[in-house]
Amino acid sequence: MSLSFILPTVVSTAAGLGFLAWITPGPWHRETLCATSPEAIAADAPMELRTAVLIVANPAHTDLMFATLKLGSFDSGVPRVEGWDYDSFGLHIDVLMLGGQSLEDWNNDTTRSRLAAYLGVERVTVTSPAPAWVRLHVRVYDTLAASVTMPRAVPNDVDLEAVPVGVREDGWPWLLRILYAHVLIAGATGSGKGSVLWSILAGLGPAIQSKLVAVWMADPKGGAEFGRGADKLFTRFAADAANILGMLTEAVTELDERLARMRSAGIRKLIPSVDEPLILLVIDEAASLSSYASREERDEFRRLSGLLLSKGRAAGITVVSALQDPSKETMPNRQLFPVRVGLRLDEPTQNAMVHGQGAKDRGARCDEISETTPGVAYVGEDGTTEFVRVRAFYISDEDADAIVDTYSPAPEITGPTEDYSDFDPDDLGDENPEDDGLAGVAA
Repeated sequence: MSLSFILPTVVSTAAGLGFLAWITPGPWHRETLCATSPEAIAADAPMELRTAVLIVANPAHTDLMFATLKLGSFDSGVPRVEGWDYDSFGLHIDVLMLGGQSLEDWNNDTTRSRLAAYLGVERVTVTSPAPAWVRLHVRVYDTLAASVTMPRAVPNDVDLEAVPVGVREDGWPWLLRILYAHVLIAGATGSGKGSVLWSILAGLGPAIQSKLVAVWMADPKGGAEFGRGADKLFTRFAADAANILGMLTEAVTELDERLARMRSAGIRKLIPSVDEPLILLVIDEAASLSSYASREERDEFRRLSGLLLSKGRAAGITVVSALQDPSKETMPNRQLFPVRVGLRLDEPTQNAMVHGQGAKDRGARCDEISETTPGVAYVGEDGTTEFVRVRAFYISDEDADAIVDTYSPAPEITGPTEDYSDFDPDDLGDENPEDDGLAGVAA
């Protein structure tokens, strides 16, 4: 039996050679070197994967599947499975597409559902790790179905460009870029926006405590969600439109001053320090100001937020904005957010509002997220075409209180409130001034 499914010795295209150099075979590839038949390989696989493994391990079965699903034919050729691996929840199959095929030929609802039915699994997702290649992710169950508990120990050395806020579908930590980025979080009511925001605060906790990060919090819901951190975890806190706009005005002033200092010093990017910390400006329920406030307040909010989003990253000012409706009317500057987190959304069209046109074909299906899995999201970032499916840590009220208690910076001591300029350290207080006075009278 040929073992061409492990790794071919010759690949006919330049794209194949480039990608094969990038692939590192996993433990499954090494195990199959000793297998004598696809049946034996399938017998060693988990029960839920045996049908899929039996098909993938036998090139004849794989060719028949591609021909049946009209992804190739025996006359014109079929795509080639060049490598595959499995983990605790499914298979990863690397396929070299036929000439003339594109990702859209594989990554559409019809093809994905037919692949899942043919392989006997719950679902199949498709990505493209390199030109001319597709990777089929065969899922037998959802690794994000259960909530994720916030870790009790967080490293003191926080990487501001890789803050842990949850887990990815593949089991790795979900690391979110905060420094030199802006983050848009969109999701329907009950989708888990609060958990994402509190997870960000928890991940940044040690940096907040050391004053490397200063959190400016805008909570238009009157402080119901984040009021527990006012005057403790947050350097600034505002809970109504007037005060929020005042805080944004102060942030723009700080932005202009920082940019002036950077320009005079020849600095292109500010490196946060205790003297000039990363300012994390969090705006919860941004629609309260962008759509539902008075016209003057809406215009001012859009002006101020536009300035911060367009110029703030290099100056160490990051905006994290959360909202329910990701339409352009609600968030007119949404294109200025390089990192976008799409939680459960109500309408399929909202996928494109958050992640751009063609997002669903590229893997973002926010409207298909279950109501029973708050915190599950698809994350996209400028410069990448793929989306990462993640779940934020579940943050209870007790957890939020613990974050505030653990990471609130110590209050600054501004100095004594009384005048001690006449204090004499050599005066031990053993002389009685009344005795001195009596002695003078007696004399």
